[in-house]
Amino acid sequence: MISRFPLIFLVAVAMAEEWQAHSIDREGRGADGVRFADVNGDGLWDVASGWEEAGESRVYLHPGAEQAAKPWPKVVVGRTGPVEDAVFGDLDGDGAVDVVSASENKRLYIHWAPRSGDAYLDAAAWTTEALPAATGRQRWMFSIPVQLDGRHGLDLVAAGKGSAVVWFEAPADARRLAGWTRHEISDQGGWTMGLEAVDMDGDGDKDLLLGIRDQHPGVKWLENPGDSQARRQAWSVHPIGEPESTGFVTAVDLDKDGFLDVIAPRMGKARKLCIFRGRDRRGREWEAIEIELPNPRNKGIAAGDLDLDGRMEVVVSHEFAAISILRHDGEIAEGHWTIETIARGGKFDDVSLYDVDQDGDLDIFTTDERGLQVVWFENPSG
Repeated sequence: MISRFPLIFLVAVAMAEEWQAHSIDREGRGADGVRFADVNGDGLWDVASGWEEAGESRVYLHPGAEQAAKPWPKVVVGRTGPVEDAVFGDLDGDGAVDVVSASENKRLYIHWAPRSGDAYLDAAAWTTEALPAATGRQRWMFSIPVQLDGRHGLDLVAAGKGSAVVWFEAPADARRLAGWTRHEISDQGGWTMGLEAVDMDGDGDKDLLLGIRDQHPGVKWLENPGDSQARRQAWSVHPIGEPESTGFVTAVDLDKDGFLDVIAPRMGKARKLCIFRGRDRRGREWEAIEIELPNPRNKGIAAGDLDLDGRMEVVVSHEFAAISILRHDGEIAEGHWTIETIARGGKFDDVSLYDVDQDGDLDIFTTDERGLQVVWFENPSG
């Protein structure tokens, strides 16, 4: 059930301090999103990124706080065609963190990492294979390595430009690619912009949260049925809000009331951000708050306490326009919101928050396909 608050209008504010941009890789074109994991156990997040126009997936090792503003050590882990997403996951359980690439050439690629950590940045030590059960079915946009059935190692969930949301069940030997089993768990996908594994109903297992741009547009979550046999069938679909073209999504307790909230920018011509305020622990009751934004084609989303005042800010990327920070005065539904723009131009993708330079505050990580490529913006609060 959805109840609504009136549309909230933003007040623009001037930038108080500059968010300095640091490109960790500008060699080539088409960097398209970043994903994180600590692959070498040094306590710092490393980065995977698919380069759509370059047709390859790359991994970057965090060089330490003192070198973080410079280009990072990197490796091309495989050729992947028009790749949309590259994500870390140790699929074969050997301790070396592999990479999965989702490509619009209708393939999911698994890049097997070298078992020797010393060879992680050696491109020749990586092996790339296409997952047969995913080949030729639809153009893939996203994948998530996640344990769904409690058996074997990590499974894969994937969606893209097509109606199917698919669970690829891992076999006992993950490297035996013919043993991966395909289960279409929903026909309510589409041009999937956001895909996250989140426990939406508080029952202890991972559900799937989606932001969909077209075909079956909107924000929705798929309920994990729990039982191992039922999990192979269609999952219940729970729409959140109106079926409008949607960008990436994130789930976080924005107002710190103990209930999970969902935040989603609207794509296309819509100039608004939707905050779906959770009102129960089962993911069924929501209050919709709409915030007027200055630009259309709103795409990336993240939330965190950027200025260390105890309240979460919301970061939005406007494709072909800007990256903006939205701040509120303590009451997200009826309070006062302001917007600060920290970057303009480019072709921005999803945004993530991480203390890249280890100075105690959250920085903003994203990609800019047209200029800065893989880039982070340094928080001036530290």
